[in-house]
Amino acid sequence: MPITGPSSYIPTMNEFLSHWTSCNAALPPATPFLVRLPETNTTVTRAQFLAQRDALVAQQDVVQSSLTNHDIARGAVQLHKAALLGSFSQFLARLDGYYRNTDFYAAAPYAPSIGDGQENFTRALIAGIKLWEKLNAGPAPAGVTLPLVLVPGGMTLDTFSSAVAALQAAYVAEQDRDQLVTIARAKRDRIQDEAYAVMKAYRENLPGSNVAQFPELVETSPRLSPTPGHTPEPVNASAVFEAPDRSKVVYEASTDAQLHSYELRGNVGESYSAEDAVVIATHGPTEPREFVVPFGLTQPGAEVALKVFVILTTGNEAGSAAMIVQRPAQVLPLAA
Repeated sequence: MPITGPSSYIPTMNEFLSHWTSCNAALPPATPFLVRLPETNTTVTRAQFLAQRDALVAQQDVVQSSLTNHDIARGAVQLHKAALLGSFSQFLARLDGYYRNTDFYAAAPYAPSIGDGQENFTRALIAGIKLWEKLNAGPAPAGVTLPLVLVPGGMTLDTFSSAVAALQAAYVAEQDRDQLVTIARAKRDRIQDEAYAVMKAYRENLPGSNVAQFPELVETSPRLSPTPGHTPEPVNASAVFEAPDRSKVVYEASTDAQLHSYELRGNVGESYSAEDAVVIATHGPTEPREFVVPFGLTQPGAEVALKVFVILTTGNEAGSAAMIVQRPAQVLPLAA
């Protein structure tokens, strides 16, 4: 198949490896086909290209693992935010109930939204901490005992401040995981670029090499881009979680006369990303139209985004609507 994005590199490299095997089989063992890279005037053997393919497979796994770790860190931020919003609402309710018509009430901060970014969200919380400090140092209105303790829950200023600090630390962890995703992608992209240069040179070298005495091998060299032709109609597909850690995907049949295969592609996360998606599984035209795969759902609460692609013999393709599958979050038993 041709290169259509990051997910297509491994299948395309596999086609080149298979073709390379055929070329070497047709040539004398002492003179296997070598790819010459014009930019560096160096040669690449099939074994070296195979190692490059394996390195890319490994790096794709690193990207998915990094995305998983980033999702975990982002989830931790959301849990901290939700808990703090509950306590902050209690604090504002106490102000509303006991501090009206006082100078303190005029300084009451607005409650942030769960969707606010770090700066806006924490600014309101820090303003609340500063006001709480002043309330504790000021006169107690009727019905309030100082230092102020929120009920129910018994949260004090110190515990609230510690919770805000924990949120800040969770933001730092999320940013660190996001940076690791960026680094993992950069390494993957560099391997892809190197692999593309080898495949491009492979096609350019082939007609002038010893393989030229076997025209059928030159003519069947794998492509790097789709041939002219139409884009297929995408198929309808649906996906559900299947315990303990799998996605079950079913899809309708394509009626395209040039149908070559179906591919299930996906990535870790709450939305489909063509940049990060990988090929998870492939079906021929006549295989049962169902994928059951353990991709990405490694822990409770994990999410994956999936698409089923129709692949034509020309290399043209079309993907279904994105499907999101989430492994149920772990539910802790209620205390007896």
